[in-house]
Amino acid sequence: MGEEVGFVLYKPRLADNVGGVARALVNFGFSRLAIADPATWHFDPRSAVKAEHVLEKAYMALTLDEAIGPYAWVCGTTSRKIRRRPAISPRELGEEAARRMAAGASICVVLGSENHGLTDEDLERCDAICRIDTSLEQPSINLAQAAAILAYELRQGLKLPRPPRELAVAATREEVDRLVASTREALLGAGFLNPQQPDKILGELRRLLVRGEPTKREVELLTAAAKQVQRTVVPTPRRSE
Repeated sequence: MGEEVGFVLYKPRLADNVGGVARALVNFGFSRLAIADPATWHFDPRSAVKAEHVLEKAYMALTLDEAIGPYAWVCGTTSRKIRRRPAISPRELGEEAARRMAAGASICVVLGSENHGLTDEDLERCDAICRIDTSLEQPSINLAQAAAILAYELRQGLKLPRPPRELAVAATREEVDRLVASTREALLGAGFLNPQQPDKILGELRRLLVRGEPTKREVELLTAAAKQVQRTVVPTPRRSE
């Protein structure tokens, strides 16, 4: 069960904090960790007490997109309020993760750097946002504490009764990305998107798509349709004979 849930650390600054996160994950039965664009690529296994294997097997990614690509649903974390992006609580995260995993989807949680967290642009790459409600007197918590809270609520959510898994395979992030890229070109060619700011509308369309929990087959069909529309709107130049 824990292998269906991944945690991504994006741009972590301190190696000891990464070890603390690994330990927190093991505390609650998780072990799938990816580390993207860290300040250092060297981590001391001793900082991950009884969780050395998590650090040793962690996937090292150059970019956030590379780290989240294999997952069907991605939840970013932030302490900020984002305009037009309602946030869910850690408990709601656990419940939503359990529901999606029951349908065959893999999910991951993304935590940003210790000093700045995830930017608005980073959060646009996520399908949902989770906020941990803290006291105004001391609103900040460290990376390992945040990971522990989220891992605990995910574990609690996964204890809920799960209906029989559907046979259909959920689309991965990479497959949805290909669909969005094809849709982008088709809609630009049709004049629907503002060429100066196409990604704002595309972000909303992406979230609409992900809420529908598309299968691999459905995304493949939509991608083929978008490519056909693109060829119709912007015909491929013929080679001169």
